[in-house]
Amino acid sequence: MKREQAFRHRLQTLEALHEAVGAMRSLSAHHFRLARKALPAAREYRKATESIVAEVGIRPPLHVDGATGLLVVASDLGLCGDYNTRISELAVSEANQFHAATIYSVGRRARAVLQRHGFVPERVYDSPASLSGLPQLLLELAQNILDDYSERRIHTLRVVSAAFEGVGHFQPLSIQVLPIDPVTSMPPLPPSPYVDADHLVASAIREFLYITLYEVLLDAVAAEHGMRLMAAESAMEWLENTSSTTARRLAGVRSEASTQELLDIVAGGRRIDEDP
Repeated sequence: MKREQAFRHRLQTLEALHEAVGAMRSLSAHHFRLARKALPAAREYRKATESIVAEVGIRPPLHVDGATGLLVVASDLGLCGDYNTRISELAVSEANQFHAATIYSVGRRARAVLQRHGFVPERVYDSPASLSGLPQLLLELAQNILDDYSERRIHTLRVVSAAFEGVGHFQPLSIQVLPIDPVTSMPPLPPSPYVDADHLVASAIREFLYITLYEVLLDAVAAEHGMRLMAAESAMEWLENTSSTTARRLAGVRSEASTQELLDIVAGGRRIDEDP
């Protein structure tokens, strides 16, 4: 009886886990589709912004006396394979190589790894679980970076994040976002009577930073949910196999119990027949 109860309880637990993982899989698939759908437009807009910067001939100021800033984009949630581990490893390597002084950390999963290696994030942000959380994060993150850059607390910004390559596939990537590479292939435009040159440079840098960070965050959301979708699929397969095995073992225990009851009845009947 105790074995039967144990197997029944385990089967109920597996069924509950199956429902929870199934809900997570559906949610991840929904967010993954939205992020993947938004990526092409973001990439096209970023390319257009780069073209405008090149045509205008913007030469942003170089702050050689500042420090390197490092933006690390990880996640808050687990069940996404080695996503956070690979991002954290690259972040530590980049922080060591470029002597990062100011670290902006999106998602709490990478912070513990950074802290273990002596890199304490100065600014921390919650990782968005969906596209609806991106605008607020982007505004706060970009403004903080622009403030630090304009006040010369950083002279370079590097970003460590995930480059989406398909469902269950991504590549940890490190890119330099600031300063914008100066354009030397064409002479600067003559001064405009309508727009101040410094204002034009500041606006271009801001727009370039916004769309670049937006593309980075979109890539990260797509990669994270793609990894979580694969992990959920594997978990669902394991739960289904384990449930099937448990159900067979439960049926075997019930069959043994029924056989034992039948034997007890037969043995009892024989004793009655043998009594004088």
